[in-house]
Amino acid sequence: MNRKVLSILSLGHLSVDIGAGALPALLPFLQREFHFSYFWLAALVMTSGVISSVMQPVFGVASDNLRTRFLLPIGVFLALAGYAGVGIASSYALVVILVAVAGIGSAMYHPEATKSARTVSGLFPTTGSSLFAVGGNIGVALGPLIVTALVAWHGLHGMWLLIVPAVVVAVVVATVVPTVTKAHEAHEARARLRPVDGNNVQVMGILVAMTSLRSMVYSGVLTFMPLYAVNVLHQHVNRNALLLFIFLGTGALANLAAGPIADRYGVKRSMSLSLAFAPFALALYLLSSGVLALIGLALAGAMLIGTFSSAVVMGMEYMPNRMALASALLIGFSSGVGGLGVGLLGRVADAYGLIPTVWALVAVAALAYGLTFALPKTRPATHFMPDMAAPELSRGS
Repeated sequence: MNRKVLSILSLGHLSVDIGAGALPALLPFLQREFHFSYFWLAALVMTSGVISSVMQPVFGVASDNLRTRFLLPIGVFLALAGYAGVGIASSYALVVILVAVAGIGSAMYHPEATKSARTVSGLFPTTGSSLFAVGGNIGVALGPLIVTALVAWHGLHGMWLLIVPAVVVAVVVATVVPTVTKAHEAHEARARLRPVDGNNVQVMGILVAMTSLRSMVYSGVLTFMPLYAVNVLHQHVNRNALLLFIFLGTGALANLAAGPIADRYGVKRSMSLSLAFAPFALALYLLSSGVLALIGLALAGAMLIGTFSSAVVMGMEYMPNRMALASALLIGFSSGVGGLGVGLLGRVADAYGLIPTVWALVAVAALAYGLTFALPKTRPATHFMPDMAAPELSRGS
């Protein structure tokens, strides 16, 4: 396991996903600035998700068939630069365009970086993927705090400062491109020797459906819980940064812990157990108050986000010759479908209010758990064949 490369890829992931956390935190400020309805606020989240849904599979196919490692630094730059521009946007249309630019940058980075993390992880794919994914989790968790701090400092115009990390991190990520290229070549040589199971197509469809529902719940929490806290619970808008940080921060810790657990006991077992508790955790947040509500929100983040790496690694095992496409389907496409679901929930919120909307998220989380019963069991990483390792890349362990 090349920890140096994984760390840099994780740093890039952190930077790219700051925007994913920034957008939900920006919604109340944009609502105050432009007087958008719930639908138009949800449509922003939907735009980001749909762009990712459409473009990630395209970049995934390109990664599996072409040498597109140069997309890693470009993706980092665009993902942050888009949100840097949101702060100086003068209209809803311009906000949408800049969110779309950030979405394209995210779509460039995720398939290539996820595949790269897998190829340098050796015998412990879920552990390595978790180390990579936790950077994104931390980025999403930091996004609300960064946005709140920048807006408090200089209003929405303060967002332009994000251009600085956009440039710096892109340069750092560019330094690992040669090592990543060698890792891909080594993996592709091994993957050509492995038979492909035709039944995996059907199973992959079930996995994509499950992750799409989970993404809908995840995006729904990020979109509607801040609005629920302000407009239903009548909490101060600045408190949303804490709520989102708790949800996303515990998710990051859970994702990091979930990798070694899944490698030891099996990916499906750990993922199914996590999703089983997610609906109850969300219900606990909605039915309680004070510290108990925060515990429910923290558990919901852990149970939902902690399954991220497990699902991606499972998909790559189903599609060993199309790993970037598998990651794009499970990250980009699933997020896009989830974003469409959030857009529909925006209509529900406008028509019936936020309370039925947030309870609908509990029902969707339960449905996602139900689909795990249709997935086959997976082997612990200790049972993987030795040829899955990458000895020539393990010196960074």
